[in-house]
Amino acid sequence: MKTLLLSAFLSFTFLQFNAQCSENASNFGNNTSTPSYNVSGDISVTLNTNNTITINFARNYSTATGPDVRLYLIKSEGKSIAELKSLNPENLENISFGLVGFSGAQNYTQTIPNGVDISEYDTVFFFCLQFTAFWDVGTFTPFSSTNCSVLSKVVLPVDKIEFYPNPAKDKIQISNIDGVSAEIRIFNALGKQVLHQPKITKKTIDISSFHKGIYIVKISVDGKSKTKKLVIQ
Repeated sequence: MKTLLLSAFLSFTFLQFNAQCSENASNFGNNTSTPSYNVSGDISVTLNTNNTITINFARNYSTATGPDVRLYLIKSEGKSIAELKSLNPENLENISFGLVGFSGAQNYTQTIPNGVDISEYDTVFFFCLQFTAFWDVGTFTPFSSTNCSVLSKVVLPVDKIEFYPNPAKDKIQISNIDGVSAEIRIFNALGKQVLHQPKITKKTIDISSFHKGIYIVKISVDGKSKTKKLVIQ
């Protein structure tokens, strides 16, 4: 009995010190074509102090059993639920948690990739990768310096620079580069550099000559860099 109590105390203590901020995910139940796929139960998203993020499923969590159902965090970027349902999260900037179970308490933890601004993520996405089928999607309040002390640190200039739209077709817009000397490189899926601007001088970058596919954008300021995936359609 003492051993069980000690284990429970240590587990609770670890969570208390390691889990910094948590938000509940809600608004699930969006699969109108196959309602049995809809997710039910309590789900929360926790930002930890060790640069990881955890998605927690409570004991009342359940969804239909299916092949290759995977869990992602994505950025809605203003898209409606109806728009998100038509998208494959693999083609969006995502944090992938891999395969998920279909009922009961469980949790999934992933390291936040270098250069990722976690405050932009606000959507929990379930997707059947094998059959490219939408499963369900829910939303949560994104983490920010106002609701999470982890993010109350000073933001580096490179972290403020963004590009949009994504996916894109013939051009991308660069934001927050006023007064900043920023370098941009774009690499194709084979790792070949297809664009390099030592200093971004225009807020619009022409990508009309690029083939459709997935690219990596690397932006650097004062020796600090971040990389993000760009999808060209």
